[in-house]
Amino acid sequence: MLLLGAGGWLWRSAQNRLADAEQNAIQLAQAALDFERNAYLAGDGDLFFSFQSNEPDWFAAQLSPLNGRPYRHTPTITQAEQHDDFIWANVQWREAAQTFQRVAFWQIQPDGSLIRQPTAPGFWGSSTFTDYAWGRLRYSQTDADLAGQIGDRITERIRTLCMADCPSAERPFTLSLAPNFQETAAADQLAIPSPRLVGLDENGAPSELFWELVDGRIADHFGQVTLRFGVPLSDYPLIDYETAAAQFTALNPRIRIELVPLASAQPTLAELASLDAVGTAPTADLLAAGTVRDLTPLMQTDTNFDRADFYEQLWQGTWWRERMWFMPLAGRMNVIYYDKNAYRDANQPEPTLRWTWQEMEADMTAVSLGTESPNGALEWGFLDVGPDALFSYAYNWNNQCEEATVRCDQPLTPEAAAAALTWYSALAGQPGQIADFTQMSDLERAGVLSNWQSARRRAAIWVESPLLYELRYQLSPLGVLPFPGSDRFDGITPLWVAGAFMASGSERPYATWQWLKFITYQPPSARFRLVPARPSVATSSQFWGRLPHDLGNAMRTAFPFSRPVLIEEQHYFAWEMLTAVQNEVAPETAVQLRPRLRWFR
Repeated sequence: MLLLGAGGWLWRSAQNRLADAEQNAIQLAQAALDFERNAYLAGDGDLFFSFQSNEPDWFAAQLSPLNGRPYRHTPTITQAEQHDDFIWANVQWREAAQTFQRVAFWQIQPDGSLIRQPTAPGFWGSSTFTDYAWGRLRYSQTDADLAGQIGDRITERIRTLCMADCPSAERPFTLSLAPNFQETAAADQLAIPSPRLVGLDENGAPSELFWELVDGRIADHFGQVTLRFGVPLSDYPLIDYETAAAQFTALNPRIRIELVPLASAQPTLAELASLDAVGTAPTADLLAAGTVRDLTPLMQTDTNFDRADFYEQLWQGTWWRERMWFMPLAGRMNVIYYDKNAYRDANQPEPTLRWTWQEMEADMTAVSLGTESPNGALEWGFLDVGPDALFSYAYNWNNQCEEATVRCDQPLTPEAAAAALTWYSALAGQPGQIADFTQMSDLERAGVLSNWQSARRRAAIWVESPLLYELRYQLSPLGVLPFPGSDRFDGITPLWVAGAFMASGSERPYATWQWLKFITYQPPSARFRLVPARPSVATSSQFWGRLPHDLGNAMRTAFPFSRPVLIEEQHYFAWEMLTAVQNEVAPETAVQLRPRLRWFR
């Protein structure tokens, strides 16, 4: 009896310790979850991601609306277990009258804080599979209890969609219940996150959230699909989308493209809610809002995607936070024009293709202050109504690249941006130097080139698109050059990458990826003189050969040393920064001015 009593006491003590350990794990996980939710709802991405795993694919997954659903309600930890330094937890929340739950993992840090992790060692177990008439269902041991009903649902959906035997679909087909959020563009595979990551119902069965995801992805591969593609407002679209859509549907009869005109150059959040993709590059705001789909796993898993047939400069411009977010279609690069008569009248030798910033500054003074043009004195030495000259100066500042710019991983630093602002503030508004437009409205700045640099030029040197080269030349002879460099290095031309992105809410990622891939082979409208993203398209459209001689020389000289203006760099040199330095704010302070990103909208 004494032994039995001692055994019972030990058993109750162990049970109490387990209960205490579970309660402690629940409290730790709940505190971490509440912290995440508060940061998420406040739109504070910096704070939210400071307590998340720093893996790039996990970062991208947290921007998905699917992963944000619990935060928009009141999630609670109902169960938690500590395994070494990991906590496995069950997160539950309610939407309307439905209860959902999913698994979550945290890792305890040496200081006692918790960091959210994509997975935990030992949770999922080994991988296994079950064969069906349509192919193979692959899943982890942890999902074995749910695999049967999921396999039956997939069988029913494929049977319904494939009344005509789905001749265009790959068979046999492998569908994986993945322990992560990575998608695939492989024609014979489909990856769907485990129902334990998407959401179970209150009884532990796959919820409607999961079934909707399964049904949508099956239809994406096997059904008749209509993709809604947003076309930005413009007098002339980047690509002849109507012709491209007709050609694409002829090659892919089950996929129809509906072209949706947008109200402006960028889609609104309301417009994005009903679109599968948009024909423009996304802004940092759209990315932070969670409206753009990460294309990296689709690109990496598509064996038919020719990654090598892209100009590296354009390819690099599609990445943000180590992930690919849009498909490159074309690149816009401005050039520098100069007034030949102004140089002649000032007895100044014309600049060469490989000139320097010091030479340009000397020319600004000599040509503008020493010249009387037929229409009166030139007022300014240099003019740029955009940020290109400042980007070029910053890229060139302390440039240490010994090889082509595109292969040199030299980030744009705040110090380089401040150096460009210092250069600007010393010359802007000074007689014969750089024209200062900080006091103008956007509408006034938009008319500067037409009003100032047509028949009555007010600047000797200016930055403009190659589109109007012939028009400007007919009005008065001009020369064309790349941006200046240094004694050691060629100038670096800013390259603005145009493209198309996939909406995060699209239920047809596989079909949408096929469309985005297809339009990379369509040449941009010739009127824009945009560099095609693919060298093969540049060759077939004779892009480089059709340029006027002098303009072609300048653009061919500049392009190998061009550099994409990355998404995270595009806030630099906004008018707010330029106005600040003109109002005697230190460049090192002005360079910190940037619009605050609003995350998770």
